[in-house]
Amino acid sequence: SHSRIISLVEKWNHSEGTPQVAYTFDAGPNAVLIARNRKTATLLLQRLLYTFPPQENDLDSYMLGDKSILSDAGLQSIADVEALPAPPEMKAPNQKFKGDVSYFICSRPGAGPKVLTDESHALIDSATGLAKGV
Repeated sequence: SHSRIISLVEKWNHSEGTPQVAYTFDAGPNAVLIARNRKTATLLLQRLLYTFPPQENDLDSYMLGDKSILSDAGLQSIADVEALPAPPEMKAPNQKFKGDVSYFICSRPGAGPKVLTDESHALIDSATGLAKGV
């Protein structure tokens, strides 16, 4: 399903003319998709659920993490997933791969690096530049 996920993202990015979503893969079988904002993430989720509907008809155990995006996408139930229209950039709209994806985890990116003002919280000794306790 790596190549199918890449294909889905590439087709969408290409049809929009500017990249909507970036992708990478961890050391295992997991695709990591990064959307530029929540609106884009919602559109991505609709495309993913259209293309990779859950094997079991249980949306709750298929979507992990921040489930609030489901309501943004208008997806309250499996019936809503089944009613999703084919994405406009899709050439063969009947191509669905039920069961190809085990689950989705939705999360927001972390806040990123922070400057610590309290030296006692730092892991590096600012005097030596070495890890504390070495």
